[in-house]
Amino acid sequence: MIQKEKEVRELAGILKTVDSCDTCRLGLVDGNRAYIVPLCFGYTFLNGKFTFYFQSRLDEKKTALIKAAEEAAEEITFQMDANHCMLPVGGSEYTMLYSSAFGCGRPVFLNGEEEKRTALKHILAHYIPGKFAEDQNSLPENACIFKLEVTELTCRENR
Repeated sequence: MIQKEKEVRELAGILKTVDSCDTCRLGLVDGNRAYIVPLCFGYTFLNGKFTFYFQSRLDEKKTALIKAAEEAAEEITFQMDANHCMLPVGGSEYTMLYSSAFGCGRPVFLNGEEEKRTALKHILAHYIPGKFAEDQNSLPENACIFKLEVTELTCRENR
């Protein structure tokens, strides 16, 4: 059962939820199986739209699956969560406190050096505040960088 009262609708709450998460799991399709990939991420929120940024190694299976989705113009799903805490609510009942975000978007691999550097700065800034302003002159060897242009995002929390 989906509990609408747990949905976060205000932008400040949505940004707080995304900020609190440290891993974004992408839901990919591998033939007739689901393939879930946890990744570090960074993001921007511009003109009312989220864009998530990721870095991956060129030789990995996930890269091939994401490229296949990009070439087919298919959306991929994502999920992230944070702030977990189990609390007793009375007797032998408990509740799990959490914040979560999930949705879907279109993957796009980045080709330009400047665009890749900017994406890496957003990833660093998510984990190390203040790193965004530092110069990122070199790109990791054998890395591909992609973004997810978010088309749908829902946040929920139990606080």
